[in-house]
Amino acid sequence: MKAILLIAASALTLLLFSCEEPPKPQPPAPPPVTDTTPVGDGLKVVGYALLGAAVVVTVGRAVSKQ
Repeated sequence: MKAILLIAASALTLLLFSCEEPPKPQPPAPPPVTDTTPVGDGLKVVGYALLGAAVVVTVGRAVSKQ
């Protein structure tokens, strides 16, 4: 009799521990951006920055040699 009660209790315990809540729905992922129009303007700005840095370095070297 004890064995049957022990088996029933363990089966009930396993049954209760195996319960899970359903997963929550995830928000939809944002659509990927495929518009690359501002890349050209960004490269232009980087080019101007490199040119400006070269001018500043050249002027700095010319001033420091005097």
